[in-house]
Amino acid sequence: MDEGLKNKAYLEGSRLKNAGHDNEVIAARLEKMGIPEDLIKQVVFNLSMQQVVDNDKAALPFYYSALVKIAIGVLLAIISTIVIPGQIILPIGLIVSGIVVAVVTKKQML
Repeated sequence: MDEGLKNKAYLEGSRLKNAGHDNEVIAARLEKMGIPEDLIKQVVFNLSMQQVVDNDKAALPFYYSALVKIAIGVLLAIISTIVIPGQIILPIGLIVSGIVVAVVTKKQML
């Protein structure tokens, strides 16, 4: 397949995807440009997969921050048990909020 045509299709497809158009609009515009049907399917599929990957990468820092909150909460609980042996003080807020953020972020990533 012609590399120039492929580059033109991907450039136009990514421009339309970044503008917020859905796959059907992108396919119709590429078809109007005279792009072959198999290349249109390939472009639309690859752009959709790239969008999923980008969304996952955007959610990853929130997931890691949630895991850090959980770790700090557990660490504070262990330290409080060592420092004050008769009482167990659990930093519930850190642990629960970390778990909630981790679960919500993980569901969004899937």
